[in-house]
Amino acid sequence: MKFLVMSDSHGNLRGVMEAVRRFGKNADVIVHCGDSRNEADWLLQNCPQASVVCVRGNCDWGSTLDNVEFLDVAGKKIMVTHGHLYSVKYGLDNLGYAAEESGADIVFFGHTHVPTDESFGDVRLINPGSSGSYERSCAVVEIDEKGNVLVNHLKIPE
Repeated sequence: MKFLVMSDSHGNLRGVMEAVRRFGKNADVIVHCGDSRNEADWLLQNCPQASVVCVRGNCDWGSTLDNVEFLDVAGKKIMVTHGHLYSVKYGLDNLGYAAEESGADIVFFGHTHVPTDESFGDVRLINPGSSGSYERSCAVVEIDEKGNVLVNHLKIPE
């Protein structure tokens, strides 16, 4: 199972489009972890090759997207959130505890704009960075047939 994970595009549709073009061709699921403005709509309308999951970020005013989504795939429970509701800019404990309480194995989150791959107990916390910032990035996450989680943070070229 292959995921293309993005976050914090902040109106930079070009970064999202380039990430999909370069890294999303074989993705089973494309995830946007919020602060997506119209990029979430673009993903939902233009990526029929994959399932698309988008959540609301702190800058997605008026959005009807949920704050948290859960996926049960490849034997893993995945929590998708932006992170602002868990104060991730001040540490990952709140997010880690919420993930543990929900039974999640993996969390995709954003908000900090910093690519992250950390463990919190048995939970894997993965932030793709920002697809809209100065150093645009995304993550390709694969769950292999043995249930191993492989994370590759990638720069999105201009």
